[in-house]
Amino acid sequence: SESLERVPPGPMPLKEASLELIAKHLNNQGNKDKLIKIVQYGAQALLHYVYKDPNDPTTKRVSKIFWSLVLHRKLFRYLFFVNEMVNIRNRIKELSSKDPKVDKINSALLLGKNSTFFVFWLLDNAVYLSMGKLAQFNGGPAAMLSYKLWLVASICSLARNARLYLSAEDREEKEEQLLRLVQDIADIVVSLGFSKMADPHITWGHIGFAGIISAVLQLRLTWPKE
Repeated sequence: SESLERVPPGPMPLKEASLELIAKHLNNQGNKDKLIKIVQYGAQALLHYVYKDPNDPTTKRVSKIFWSLVLHRKLFRYLFFVNEMVNIRNRIKELSSKDPKVDKINSALLLGKNSTFFVFWLLDNAVYLSMGKLAQFNGGPAAMLSYKLWLVASICSLARNARLYLSAEDREEKEEQLLRLVQDIADIVVSLGFSKMADPHITWGHIGFAGIISAVLQLRLTWPKE
């Protein structure tokens, strides 16, 4: 069972409180994926900066870790496009709403992000079938197109979070939006690197560090407040 035993009323010791928060955090599927992402992109950075000899046994082990985690994460996120279908429907409802409180620009940017990610996940699922040898076709072109779509989605997210940062009134909200902006920039670096649209300026190592930054920031942003 994933449920946590309730703590008796009263002040909770610091170590116990921290352990409960960590357990609560890791019960989230998305956060588990981000932990795996840190290892994956960490291995990628090591392959660029440290383990460069393809004949070195350690290099082969690190490379195996990287590629196995790439495949594992694709399986872990299989059918994510269904979630984006729900998001797209909600965004369309917001845009068609006559409620003056609805921020139409925010909804439009989210619709752009969700729609792009919908196609991204479809392509990513196809790439998984190719990499896993479950279907006999070349997944390379689909992968390259998916990275470009990831770039578009990240730009939509960056524009939205920039608006929210500028309109934020309290310090805590501004700090949170600033972290989201940095995360968007990191995702843009990764998508530019994988799509080879910024060759040779963005290296395999740059992609690794940007991926780590994005994952760490996501874990920080989703940390339980209570």
